[in-house]
Amino acid sequence: KPIVTAPAGRTLGGGCEVSMAGARIVAAAETYMGLVEVGVGLIPGAGGCKELVRRIVSPAMRLTSADPLPFLQQALQTIATVKISTSAAEARSFGFLTDADQIVMNRDYQIAEAKRLVLELAAGYAAPARGKTCYAAGRDALAALRAGLYIMQQGGYMSEYDLHVSGKVAHVLCGGDLSAGQWVDEQYFLDLEREGFVSLCGEPKTIERIKYMLGTGKPLRN
Repeated sequence: KPIVTAPAGRTLGGGCEVSMAGARIVAAAETYMGLVEVGVGLIPGAGGCKELVRRIVSPAMRLTSADPLPFLQQALQTIATVKISTSAAEARSFGFLTDADQIVMNRDYQIAEAKRLVLELAAGYAAPARGKTCYAAGRDALAALRAGLYIMQQGGYMSEYDLHVSGKVAHVLCGGDLSAGQWVDEQYFLDLEREGFVSLCGEPKTIERIKYMLGTGKPLRN
């Protein structure tokens, strides 16, 4: 059966990922969405990277033989610079909402609209077909993203550890070190996400960032 999510207010990290996992989103106008895991030395580990590939990169590559790099750069910038939308409309420009998702101006009507939509979708609903629906750009695109991150680090826009963490994000977004771009299933990206997330959980500097955030409510740039 279809699931419609209804985010409102601060919808960060896992909340953002859960919101994107539904068939549709009915967002309150004042919804502040963002994938903030890099701020504590982690990467989105519950589908956030996969969803941006699915929402930003894959549609472009399905419609045309476009260069995936600009779309990957958009997704990477959104995650690596911890972008948080100032509204649901801006969240759509970041790729968190699609054109099929809805924005409700009056929050009092949000749940009713979400219920109306899920009932509408349920009539004759068929789950999305499983298959190779996500585009993995591979190692050439990954090398380009890593080069861009290195330039940012050399310019003083991120620390060496930010570079390390952001490199993990780039690795996932590009589908790893595949020799050529190809279509893969969603589970492939989820496996890469989980691998990157778990590997960072054991890093001393990530642990320092998590402890500092829990103790002060502020990010640590170590």
